[in-house]
Amino acid sequence: MACQLALKEWNVVCEAIACGQQIVLARKGGIAEPEGEFELPKNRFWLYPTHFHEAESKLNLLGQKLLEDHPEFTQPPASPEVTMHLVCEVAEAIYLEDEAKLDASLFEQILNREALHARYHYRAPGIHLLVVRAYEVSHVQTITPTEAMSGCKSWVELPQPLESGELRPVVAESDFEVRKNLLLSALRA
Repeated sequence: MACQLALKEWNVVCEAIACGQQIVLARKGGIAEPEGEFELPKNRFWLYPTHFHEAESKLNLLGQKLLEDHPEFTQPPASPEVTMHLVCEVAEAIYLEDEAKLDASLFEQILNREALHARYHYRAPGIHLLVVRAYEVSHVQTITPTEAMSGCKSWVELPQPLESGELRPVVAESDFEVRKNLLLSALRA
C-alpha cells in the first residue's frame, strides 16, 4: 500500500501507539490549518513522529514511563531525517462537544486529564477524537522534511507516496474491537 499523507504527532505518542497502549488521538487543529480547525482529509495515513510541542507535564504515568524508557524523545534529533514505521487507519472519527464525556478517552491515550481538557477548551470548546487502528509496516520509510512540512500543522503531504509493504496490526483485531466499542459506547452514552 502506498500513502502520501502523514499526521504529525509527538514521538512519545507514536511509541504509545506502536506499543498498543493508545488507540485514540485527540486533535484540535494547528495554527497553520485553515481557520485553525482540524480536518480529516483521508482515513489512512503515516504517523510522522515529531518533538514539536512535546511536554512531559502533559502526559499521564504511562506516557511519563515511555519518556523515561526513551530519553531520546526529549532531545532534539541529531539528524533532520524522520523515520516512519506506522500506518494508521481511522476506525471512527468523533467531534466531541460534551466535556463530561471526555474523560472516557483517558484510558486509551497517554495525555493526562489536564492536558486533554486544555486541548478541549483551546480557542473554543470541543475536540476531535480519532479512534485509530495502527499497523507496523514491513518497509520502514525515512524522509528528509521539506520546508512545507515544518511548523504547527497536523497534516503533511509527503513529496511522494511511500510504500508500506505488508501491514501487521499492532493490536489484534478482536482486542481492538472490544476497546473501540467500549470507548465509543462511553462517548455516545
